[in-house]
Amino acid sequence: MEKPIIACDVSKGKSHIQGFIGLSNPISEPFEVNHLKSELKKLKELARSLESISKMKPCFVFEFTGIYHESIVSYARSIGLDLYAISPLESAKVRKSKIRTTKTDSKDCLNIATVFYTRKIRKFTTDLSDIKALSRYKRSLNEQLISLKCMFRRYVDLIWPCFDIYFDANTKFAQLVIGSYKHPNNIKKRTHSQLCAHISNHYGVSKNRLDEMVVKLKDYSLNCVSGVDENSAYIDSLIRTLDEIKSIQAKMEEINYEMEKILKSTDSYILLKSIPGCGENTLLQLAAELGDWRRFESSKQLIAFCGLDPSILQSGIDDGEHYSITRKGNSIIRYCLYLIVTAMIGLKCENQITDFYYKKKSSGLSHKAAAVASCRKLLCCIYGMLNNGTCFETK
Repeated sequence: MEKPIIACDVSKGKSHIQGFIGLSNPISEPFEVNHLKSELKKLKELARSLESISKMKPCFVFEFTGIYHESIVSYARSIGLDLYAISPLESAKVRKSKIRTTKTDSKDCLNIATVFYTRKIRKFTTDLSDIKALSRYKRSLNEQLISLKCMFRRYVDLIWPCFDIYFDANTKFAQLVIGSYKHPNNIKKRTHSQLCAHISNHYGVSKNRLDEMVVKLKDYSLNCVSGVDENSAYIDSLIRTLDEIKSIQAKMEEINYEMEKILKSTDSYILLKSIPGCGENTLLQLAAELGDWRRFESSKQLIAFCGLDPSILQSGIDDGEHYSITRKGNSIIRYCLYLIVTAMIGLKCENQITDFYYKKKSSGLSHKAAAVASCRKLLCCIYGMLNNGTCFETK
């Protein structure tokens, strides 16, 4: 007798579930349950029925869909069911392999069961789920930060024109000056010693360097022709935007601390940190999105998960070669890998990745195509590092 399963097609706030004892032996029609405790009891009853018939404990097989599956998966875990997750791409392949590709929630349960019984699916784990949630939240904050910084620069160009000729407007020093004095005219009203005293209380710098900066600041205020006066409403907008930027930056620092604290308890942290060109932020994002790498049986599976596998479109005289990557996978990992590869090239690192990049470049590929091919090779190296417990090898 084949292993009994409960196949679950997840959607927002509700799911379709169906019991199977083997692919050709469904014990019930698919039925819908809302993600409420009163209705999820039907899942428990179905599990008991399957165990009674097959004399084996069923497992719970679901299609992971962002965050919608978390509620029902939590309930399935609480009643002691083993969890197996499949990609929506896998069930879509099964559906599209049929002559008539009908897409309904009830039929999707059969597609999920087909994937489980015909392919090797590994048990679902929740390792590093916290850090992934933090990483996604940090990315959303970063998107807000980018928008706010663009708005901030617009206000700076209006109220503090040509400020970036003297100082970088994105530095903490610039934020301190703009936040404290609000308008260039207010700097004119302060003496050199008053400016030095205020800045030294909030910005650590040597006395000589502080004098130089204050002299430049006074010179700027005398040459500045602001686009608004000191009572303009734009100044309030500038200060509010700056406060929001500082608040988001503080939240992101807290998230980085939490993520690093979780990561340092894992074996992969030191290994990934050995990769040249991999900065702290990139490292945290990459580790969070990779999660439990043991769920991938080979580097090819990991490459497909990240959407770095080549498209195959062979037909007639078309050989199907030299197509772009599928991009059907985790775009955040692709982004992190691309950052690392370009950093390696910029830093002129000598290792197998840069050697591969220059080899592809010399064969006629563009920079972007060669870098993407190098990302795939780097991902293979990462899988090997994690699988063998070794650090990145350099020349």
